[in-house]
Amino acid sequence: MNRKLIIQIKNEWRDNIWLIVELTVVAVAIWLLSIYLFMTVYPKLEETGTDISNVYKIKIKTVNSESPEYQDFGEAQRETKLADMRMLMRRIRKSPYVEAAAFSNNVMPYQYSYMGNSIKPIGSTDSIDYNGNVRMGSPDIVRVLRPVSQDNLTTAEMENIMRKGGIFISHSRFYDRQRNTRDLVGQKIMLFDTINPKMISGIISDMKRSEYESNSGTILLAIDESQDNMLNFCGEIAVRVKSGMGKKFEDEFLSDKSMRKLRNVYLTELTDMADARRDAQYNQDTQVRLIVAGIVFLLIIIFLGLLGTFWFRIRQRSSEIALRLTCGATSGDIFRRTIGEGILLLLIAMIPALIIETILHFKVVVDDSFPFWVQEWLPSTVAFAFTLTIMAAMIVAGIVFPARKAMKIEPAIALKEE
Repeated sequence: MNRKLIIQIKNEWRDNIWLIVELTVVAVAIWLLSIYLFMTVYPKLEETGTDISNVYKIKIKTVNSESPEYQDFGEAQRETKLADMRMLMRRIRKSPYVEAAAFSNNVMPYQYSYMGNSIKPIGSTDSIDYNGNVRMGSPDIVRVLRPVSQDNLTTAEMENIMRKGGIFISHSRFYDRQRNTRDLVGQKIMLFDTINPKMISGIISDMKRSEYESNSGTILLAIDESQDNMLNFCGEIAVRVKSGMGKKFEDEFLSDKSMRKLRNVYLTELTDMADARRDAQYNQDTQVRLIVAGIVFLLIIIFLGLLGTFWFRIRQRSSEIALRLTCGATSGDIFRRTIGEGILLLLIAMIPALIIETILHFKVVVDDSFPFWVQEWLPSTVAFAFTLTIMAAMIVAGIVFPARKAMKIEPAIALKEE
């Protein structure tokens, strides 16, 4: 059977060579579309690294010096502001509706600021630095956002580590391609100064800024509420309320002025993180839906093109099918022969397609604007398998329907028309 198929393909090489070229071009196009679709959608399937259920954020503001409500404390202005921030925090933590609260800076998800920094163990001569987005919060932040420990540490253990000055980092695909992020655990590094070393104490899941962000690396370290330099880092407060107490906390916060303002410091913009997520993701979700719709539309166009090609090809062979039926061939024989020919042509076309896709993987995917995690071989391999599968399905559909219709024609009529 296979030998006869090869002989038939060889005898019809003029028609088949153009069909192979068409299949090759289509395979490369679907492969590229698959890579782009994978790059767009896959990050949303990964965990975000934080839990925002029952979480609020509150902005910390200072009364303008020109405001009639401004109080001038002279040289004690800085110390007064620090004391007032701490007092407001204590009032929030005393609320019967609050589970945990923490000062934070760049730690909340669904905002797009990036405090990039690189770290290297003290004394290391390695030329490769770990790069990540610095997330800062007072140690209570682990109870608020519940970052996921990859070392099976409890929330209490993580909080205790941060109180002792330890920091956490996430796996970085970029760094892991050259080194192992796990090897950094237990190393001391200098982050913002050359006086106070920090100990890398564990690995957490990447704390993504949005659900469509690919792994970029996270550096989570503590804000020491007892230090005066806290003013340099605190711009907001993150609050986790007890389950089902969100509305009551909102009402308390809005009605109790003492919880919101103390001399020159006031708290504003109480935002439910569920609302922040909805607002931040709206534009991205809309854009992704448009991209997916565009890709699906292109795949439908390609499908119709292949369907038409094989439909026309089978219709031209109506007399051949009729003759085979007259000679005793069954419907199964006809299907196996025609589908086998189409699949064999596809497999032949996939050889040059694979060569082209390998070249494109290095020239476009690796060296262009695709995220580094897409540059790995797994996405390209999955895209190739998807391409082969969907093209095989297109070819089968393009053969089965016209072949079934051709087999319903009386052999004598088909041969007479021929």
